[in-house]
Amino acid sequence: MKVLFSPRARDYLRQEATYLTDRNRAAAERFRHDINQFVKALAQFPAMGPEAADLPFPGARRFVVGDYLIHYEIGEAAIVILTIRHGRERPPEMPLDDDADFEAP
Repeated sequence: MKVLFSPRARDYLRQEATYLTDRNRAAAERFRHDINQFVKALAQFPAMGPEAADLPFPGARRFVVGDYLIHYEIGEAAIVILTIRHGRERPPEMPLDDDADFEAP
């Protein structure tokens, strides 16, 4: 199955690779290698990550690659990697559906 990156995930990959390259070239190469291996495995085994029940939309999955959390969803035509973040970073802001019931009393 085809694996696509959301703009947010693609931007994170670029920023993290640049950050690591500036500080530790071996870590940057390991990061790129690990992400590439993950994408290859994900294409063959889309359901390898458990569902992430704490995310605001159903069906999203999470997989841990080293120190990184990767959230993705499985579509009919492709798998979309939604976000990538280091485990020590704050979770990204995720838009909620318009019908989410979080109104103040």
